[in-house]
Amino acid sequence: MPSIGRKLTYSYVLISLITVLIMESLFGMAIYQYYVSGMSQTLINHAEASATMYDKYAPSGTIDDKAAFIYENMKVDENALVEVYGQDRQFIVDNTGNRSSHITLGKDYDEALAGNTAIWRGKTTTDEPIMSVSVPLKDRDQVIGVLRYVSSMSPAHAVMRSNAVMALIIGLIILLVAALLGYMMSHRILVPIKDLIRVTREVAAGNLTVKARRYYHDEIGQLANVFNKMTDEIRRSNQAKTDFISSISHELRTPLTSIKGWAETIDDNIKDDETVRLGIGIIDRETNRLIHLVNDLLDFSKLQSHRIELNIDTLWLDDLLKGIYHQFAARASQEEVVIRLHLDSQEPMILADEDRLRQVLINIIDNSFKFVKGRANAEIIIQSHMLDDQVVITVEDNGPGMGSDELVRVKEKFYKGSTKQAGTGLGLSIANEIVELHKGTLYIDSIRGVGTKVSVVLPVADRQLEEQMLHLTEDTESAES
Repeated sequence: MPSIGRKLTYSYVLISLITVLIMESLFGMAIYQYYVSGMSQTLINHAEASATMYDKYAPSGTIDDKAAFIYENMKVDENALVEVYGQDRQFIVDNTGNRSSHITLGKDYDEALAGNTAIWRGKTTTDEPIMSVSVPLKDRDQVIGVLRYVSSMSPAHAVMRSNAVMALIIGLIILLVAALLGYMMSHRILVPIKDLIRVTREVAAGNLTVKARRYYHDEIGQLANVFNKMTDEIRRSNQAKTDFISSISHELRTPLTSIKGWAETIDDNIKDDETVRLGIGIIDRETNRLIHLVNDLLDFSKLQSHRIELNIDTLWLDDLLKGIYHQFAARASQEEVVIRLHLDSQEPMILADEDRLRQVLINIIDNSFKFVKGRANAEIIIQSHMLDDQVVITVEDNGPGMGSDELVRVKEKFYKGSTKQAGTGLGLSIANEIVELHKGTLYIDSIRGVGTKVSVVLPVADRQLEEQMLHLTEDTESAES
């Protein structure tokens, strides 16, 4: 199977060959037309000029009466053979004094007898190529004979053959140059491609540190850059998965060890109510932790396979935020964290899956609790406000914050950054996916040592629908009162 290099070289040569053949054909036709047209026009001019002179100055009468005058005034050094014919193909004389001719009469003779100037190309009895031009000889407007100029085409053919040979040599030189250029161009293209093949084989063998070299600033150079970025992403993804497996193994082992240990403790102290209560509480807490981990993995799997489904319905955002606030209030009191809720006065309505949106907000607030825990003056602020036809929900804390290097990757799957907190590293990634399914956007702003602010931007429901739902709510409240 021919390589790309050979195919490219063959293509260059084939294109050049077709071009050379077309150009040489056109050149040959032009040369032939130039010589043949020039030769025929010269014969026509001489023949017509001579015939006009003879018609005007030769004695009146038959062709035999004019023959002596014509012969005496013929140019002996004429480049063509000049012949005089009478009617019925009768040869009279030529400029060499012959009284007989070995030149074949062509159709030009018959045309000339009909009163027209005619050209004929053919061969002599000795196979010499000739061109003849015949013009009528007249006496008082009556055609009485034919004046014929005959010239050999051998010199013209010799010149055309010489030009053809020269054109063939030039064409061969062009083909050789095309083959050389084709080889050079294919080599220029193949070098980076071969390098990419080498790098691809190494990547397939598991070496993700290898880099493709960028030889030129063209499409292949761009391909090398994209390939390098791809290997970087694969390496980073593999590292993230390795870290995730290590992390999730630890996260699963810790609660399972705790559950197993306390189960054995309870079994040994089954009559000690205090120990049983303490063990059951710890087992319950660790079980919930396991359920949370498993739910994260299930959600991640559904999002990856695009199998997650949303139950979209109209939702009063204030009711959702109030419920979440009260859910965390007890925890905030227990962990000595100040939690505040500020709602927009417009009471926005959105179209959303309440359970999934609750999951997103709980995940974000839970992260804030993890990072502010144990800090002096720990505070978490939840608020919402309208922005044109969107609603912005923000969760802001005064935790340790993140640097720009962590911030750009914080929404990546499995990424946990420098934190030592427990978890899978999937929470924010899942939250981001769910927000995007709601046609919204999740933003994270953070300053190291100052805190973190997470914003969820969602489109509000249609204004007309919102007003209808508001009136319906008011009517229901009035009826109940």
